[in-house]
Amino acid sequence: MDLAQVNAKIRPRNHYEAIDLGFVMARHWILTLYSLWFCISFPLFIILQIIFSNAPYISAIVIWWLKPLIDSIQLHYVSEKLFSNEVTFKQTLKQAPRRLWKSALTKLTLRRPSLSRSFDMPVNDLENLKGVQRSKRINVLQRSASSAAIWLTFVGITIEYIIVFAFCGLAWMFTPPQLDIYIELWELATHPEVHRILSWCWYLAMGLVAPFYVTAGFSLYINRRTVLEGWDIELSFKDMATRAKTLQLSPLSLSLAILLMITTCLPSESYAKNTDSAPLGELISDLLPHDAQQRMIIIIESETFNDIRNKEEWKLITPIEETEEKSELSPWLADIFAVLAQGTEVVLWGIAILCVLFIILRLKGFEVPFLEAKKYAKPPPPTSLFGLELNQNTLPEDIISAAKDFWRRSPRQALSLLYRAALSNLVHAETLALHSSHTEGECVRLFNKKTHSNPKSLFFQTLTEQWVMLAYGHQRVTHKQFDALCDEWPTHFPFGSNNNNNNPSEQYVPEENSGTPS
Repeated sequence: MDLAQVNAKIRPRNHYEAIDLGFVMARHWILTLYSLWFCISFPLFIILQIIFSNAPYISAIVIWWLKPLIDSIQLHYVSEKLFSNEVTFKQTLKQAPRRLWKSALTKLTLRRPSLSRSFDMPVNDLENLKGVQRSKRINVLQRSASSAAIWLTFVGITIEYIIVFAFCGLAWMFTPPQLDIYIELWELATHPEVHRILSWCWYLAMGLVAPFYVTAGFSLYINRRTVLEGWDIELSFKDMATRAKTLQLSPLSLSLAILLMITTCLPSESYAKNTDSAPLGELISDLLPHDAQQRMIIIIESETFNDIRNKEEWKLITPIEETEEKSELSPWLADIFAVLAQGTEVVLWGIAILCVLFIILRLKGFEVPFLEAKKYAKPPPPTSLFGLELNQNTLPEDIISAAKDFWRRSPRQALSLLYRAALSNLVHAETLALHSSHTEGECVRLFNKKTHSNPKSLFFQTLTEQWVMLAYGHQRVTHKQFDALCDEWPTHFPFGSNNNNNNPSEQYVPEENSGTPS
């Protein structure tokens, strides 16, 4: 790892600025990261969909459980790309099998529920630490960055769910309203095709979020190491040495510059005297950069450096004596305000107690007459549906005779009369709550739900199907079907005399349908 070849500006950042840097890296290498994710996970997902065809959601759950293995491939590419431009997609894909099996058992068991997984992965995958050394290293790194890593996980999960719901909402938006789809919630939740759609949506959401989650956690890890190991200071020294060579300073000037840096950066004499007795506190010169970095890691992970003690003690807190201040108000006005304040407090407490009592009474089933909401009368029935007039005064006296008379001249007018009379009966006699926004199919479902699919509702369903087939499908209704409707009509729909005209064809002009199909 050569810090001089890093592709990002190395400096100490706060945690959320480091996460933002990870998102920038993800956007910069997004095509390669997506290719790595889908090249590895997509064949496995398709195989699982075929195997578990009766329970397709299992395939998405398995991919979710294997995310630490797939994320390790993306982490390897990001770590190599940050410090070198030579790594390619093919090279990373060739090393994928070895990376996938590296510590696979522990990643999928003990470390899988970890909420800071993206921040902890580099310790195992990049530093190759295990056991006690890994635990000590993670404790040092997480000392101030664990909360940001956990919040990163929660935000990533939330974004995945938002994407899943967005995909489902998009599919619902593209569904034509003419299909009039009506599915019960339980049937929707248990349908295998719904599970298949949700599994695909979840898989795509995981693939879209994964690169940003991995790179943000890796950026947090790099930022924490920058703070602990002083990468920015090392780079500053290298830049100063490079500028000195470029300017071709004299040996004396260069020596003075180095002496100035040493006197500025080295600890003071008092600090050196206090650390002479400690073996790790001894100042050693003539160290190579790699050896100095290893020594810094040893010091950071030592027990002396990590000696954190919490001290608890009981302390008596005495109330602060309030200083008496002269009131600018007169005494009688101050007394009035005090009484008003106390009265307001009593009123508010009384309202709160009444609200609690009201809730308790309602839960117990008692009615409080003076607190009950006003019961308004039901809205008046609609006067027309689908362009059909529902006023009973416009219907002929003998509906069957009028329908048969119209059948000889216009089958559409005859069936329109039967359907309009049935709707009028449902609205006025059955008091079925219909609105102008309802479709023919919704009218059938509402009537079936109210009557529990009795013979009358089944007859109305048959009449509606034949009317929709004729009005919107332009398919003729046969004489046999029409005669069956006329024969069964008196059984379900009693009709009275609203008009004394004996010629139904002269008293009635049927309405043309202008609604929408179900």
